[in-house]
Amino acid sequence: MPTKTADAIIIGGGVTGVSIAFHLAGLGVRRIEVLERKFLGAGGTGRSVGIVRQLYPTPETTRMVRASLDVFRNFGDAVGGQSGYVACGALIGVSSSMRAGLLAQVEEQRALGVKAQVLDPADLGRIEPRIDASGLGAVLYEPESGYGDPAAVTTGYAEAARDSGVSIQQGAEVVAISSDGGRVSGVTTRTEQVAAPIVVNAAGLWSRQVARLAGVELPIVIGRHPVFIVKRQEAFGPAHMVYLDLAGGSYVRPETGSLTLTGSLTDDEAHHPMDPDLLGNPTDFEEASQTLQHTARALPGLSDARFVQGYAGAFDITPDWMPILDETPQPGFYVAAGMSGHGFKLAPMIGAMMAALITRSDSPVSLVPFRLDRFAGRAATGTFVSSYVR
Repeated sequence: MPTKTADAIIIGGGVTGVSIAFHLAGLGVRRIEVLERKFLGAGGTGRSVGIVRQLYPTPETTRMVRASLDVFRNFGDAVGGQSGYVACGALIGVSSSMRAGLLAQVEEQRALGVKAQVLDPADLGRIEPRIDASGLGAVLYEPESGYGDPAAVTTGYAEAARDSGVSIQQGAEVVAISSDGGRVSGVTTRTEQVAAPIVVNAAGLWSRQVARLAGVELPIVIGRHPVFIVKRQEAFGPAHMVYLDLAGGSYVRPETGSLTLTGSLTDDEAHHPMDPDLLGNPTDFEEASQTLQHTARALPGLSDARFVQGYAGAFDITPDWMPILDETPQPGFYVAAGMSGHGFKLAPMIGAMMAALITRSDSPVSLVPFRLDRFAGRAATGTFVSSYVR
């Protein structure tokens, strides 16, 4: 079997992997190999709905999403290519019990550059009168938020990385990870061996299996997250904003062609483990019906929307619904996984932070909250909703 050498190997060609490659090259690392088992964006990235919201519960995650949003909005200059970012605005509805926490959190976020305001439900009509605000305690309005194109962002990072000398191999499945002298020494694919002192696990939904090749266990559950596409009737009017209904448990994201993407917004995914190889499998209207009922309650004007199709998306979920960004107990073996639904919106900063960690440079945001050892001897400490409002 042929053998070659590299300075760093990144396993996974989703938006996380190519962002890490781009930033590593920017810090002077040469001979970087990105190994993707299928094709770029074939995993969770390709099934992401691409929503970018800024409500996050900690200073670190707030800084990450703010900086990532700046990249999406100026992608041509920052990276190259197009991000497809649409700043349609985002609304986040919360229950009465969450109102006080939201108010306090938004004040902290404003100090970090987030532009947002908390609305009383009665005031929602001046921004989006089609939302039913009757069950809400407050609504957060983020005028700069919206959605991007995960495939375009992945392509942009990949092309920029290639321009910096990064080698990207598609159809290159890693089947073994080797070690020597107590640290990682390279990988084996189905066609070759690649020796390197640094291996990064950015395999997303398959990151737990990849970690086991290095003798590392990751506390990750692959949770099924179906996404449904409906076509709005002409009477609905102009496209809506992104709306995340934490009180009612659903979200909507506009798409061109009078389409809306919708799905559940609950902790349910963690209780429905899924084989990641079933990603993208079709769903039917019967499965969609419950979610579409929640969607119609949130936006009654969508009650007569026509169901177009659905597919099985998935999240790689950690116990606290936050990523793992760390070097593992196997020296030289790094992990950037467990994105828990945040992967696309945080990808620009995750790439920069991981590159800083690997090169022992100063990270733009503290990596301490994302260390793997935070789970040692601890039960689950978070929920999906707590990844919005603590």
